[in-house]
Amino acid sequence: MKKVLKSITRALLDQLAEAGPLMIDAFFPKYYPGTGLIRGLFGLDHVRYSSVPEAKHSLSSILNRLKREGLVVCAGPKKKARWRITKKGLHKLKDTKPAEPRMTHILPPADGLTRLVTFDIPEDEKEKRSWLRKELLACGFEPLQKSVYIGKRPLPETLIKSIDARRMSKYIHIVSLSATGTI
Repeated sequence: MKKVLKSITRALLDQLAEAGPLMIDAFFPKYYPGTGLIRGLFGLDHVRYSSVPEAKHSLSSILNRLKREGLVVCAGPKKKARWRITKKGLHKLKDTKPAEPRMTHILPPADGLTRLVTFDIPEDEKEKRSWLRKELLACGFEPLQKSVYIGKRPLPETLIKSIDARRMSKYIHIVSLSATGTI
């Protein structure tokens, strides 16, 4: 959840740095179809969605935190408030590295062989664990347990190279199954 919060914070700072002063309703117009879910997730309307903790991830909470930290300033009355980034916010934005772009893999065709991917990545490398789970899901593998995934196609070569580059191969085991079923 903390990573989601950081990406929202970075997106807001990026937007304010590029566009200058902005009104929040300009991000997500109230009566525009398709913005209702986003407005609800950010806590802009009274409609709430139970899958996201409301207070921690509301847009207003993030903006107020950034204001307390001196990264943004607000001018004007509540409904017409204009937010803009400060010099300190620009420096913070330059100092933080952007989120790593997500790998897109060309998936090999399913060949009918069932593959089991198991991993046991240490706790101090939990970012790698999270990354691997997302990549396996993107490759069409389904979780059986938190560290066991099953799929019907080979893993893309780009994913294997990324795993090697991150020095994770010693924690990961891939097994092809010739027969499936229960005992």
